[in-house]
Amino acid sequence: MIQVKSVVDFQSLLFPIIDVRSPGEYEESHIPGAINVPLLNNEHRHHIGVVYKMEGKDAAIALGHKLVDPIKNQILQDLKDKTDKTDIRVYCARGGLRSQLMSAFFSDNGYNVIMLKEGYKAYRNHAIDFFNKFQNILILSGYTGSGKTEVLNELMQLGEQVLDLEALANHRGSAFGGLGQQAQPSSTQFHNKIYEVLKNYDFNRNLWIENESILVGKVYIPEELWHLMKLAPVIEIDINLEERIKHTLEIYGDFDLEELSNSIKFLRKRLGDEEMRLLCALTEIGDLEPVVKRLLVYYDKAYEMSRLKRQRQISVKLPFSQLKPRIIAEYLQSYVLKNNKFAKE
Repeated sequence: MIQVKSVVDFQSLLFPIIDVRSPGEYEESHIPGAINVPLLNNEHRHHIGVVYKMEGKDAAIALGHKLVDPIKNQILQDLKDKTDKTDIRVYCARGGLRSQLMSAFFSDNGYNVIMLKEGYKAYRNHAIDFFNKFQNILILSGYTGSGKTEVLNELMQLGEQVLDLEALANHRGSAFGGLGQQAQPSSTQFHNKIYEVLKNYDFNRNLWIENESILVGKVYIPEELWHLMKLAPVIEIDINLEERIKHTLEIYGDFDLEELSNSIKFLRKRLGDEEMRLLCALTEIGDLEPVVKRLLVYYDKAYEMSRLKRQRQISVKLPFSQLKPRIIAEYLQSYVLKNNKFAKE
């Protein structure tokens, strides 16, 4: 049996999600958690696309059947290898021929199939529209090395709603942000990951997000969410330089010195050749504390320039003598509850 469901109904069902698009489409972006059981491989999809443009739809469909018929058993085995469930959800790019054919094929072979109406395109449109619902955003700001990520993690432990963009982007947002991280997703997949977090949140409650530029590494924040972030109140935590140096060394101090030096070289144009060479030389001999201090001074200036350029005003600046993420998080939670302009609705 085949059912056709909207995005909301489709996602509420705890069945395996089967993406029947080509491997290339899947790798670019997909519904997080979906399993790729492609109807066509990358080469087949390209070939059929050419035939569709040159000879029309009927010729493309005929070629599709010719290519797929010999590998139907292989496709079925691929599905069985990837899930032992018989209740499945299926989607292609737009809910068209590919998902219809695969849904019918799986149904004929004993599967209960739910097909996503209008396919992956519907999922993407739903995700983008959903971003606009989060009006109660609080931006956590502070100079580099202030432990913002750790404070956000503690806020989450305290029951606050938190969107950790850097974790979802696999990047800490600086020239050193990719160290120790997995490869970044595509921007589209980054957006999908954001949606999968937000869909479980209450948009009437506050949502804490770290202050970011629109780019996190090489991926960009969704325009809809970025617009709301620019309008949101900013709470800045003010941590002294010594604490920030110590924290930064805790994060990056154990990395390979050559990796650290290569990261510094990415800042050549901004630091200037002479400063870059000095920092690389100190790094290569393991004298990291002065390197971190000089880099933090650079990042502090960049932070101020960025803030002025974006005209983002700090709503409140809260000083802390020590970088104690749990204590800071508890204070922030209490502060927000006590102040009407930050109060949860």
